Amino acid sequence: MKRKTIFIFLVAIIISISCVGYYLYIYYDRTEYVIDDIYAKDDSIPKGTFYIHASDLTLDYPREKIIYPDDGYVPNELTAARIAEAVLVSKYGEKIYGQKPYRINLIKDSIWVVNGSVTGGGYGENAHIEIRKKDGKILKVFMGC
Repeated sequence: MKRKTIFIFLVAIIISISCVGYYLYIYYDRTEYVIDDIYAKDDSIPKGTFYIHASDLTLDYPREKIIYPDDGYVPNELTAARIAEAVLVSKYGEKIYGQKPYRINLIKDSIWVVNGSVTGGGYGENAHIEIRKKDGKILKVFMGC
């Protein structure tokens, strides 16, 4: 009986140590990233020796701490047009410039809708993009009729 009790006790200790080790492995990842000396203001830190932990790379800010401008980050048609043009040119190329003038509408005082104009009075693909006024988030981008 004494041997059986000792055996059960040792198995319980081994399982406990394994669980603690697994927990530490999962929740305390020690991955480090080497940052070049571009971040060093002087030569006091030799290149390749400045380390940061992986958890330092996350930028998770609570929403209540973010302060938005009263008019939002996209306050007017000109700003919406510039953002739309930058996104559309990067996605569809220089042909977007041929869709000027853009038709810009503000829907429910929260979403800018920017559409390209089809030239020549005919049908064709025109650009469509929706941008949130408050934070500038791109909600939709596509080419359609």
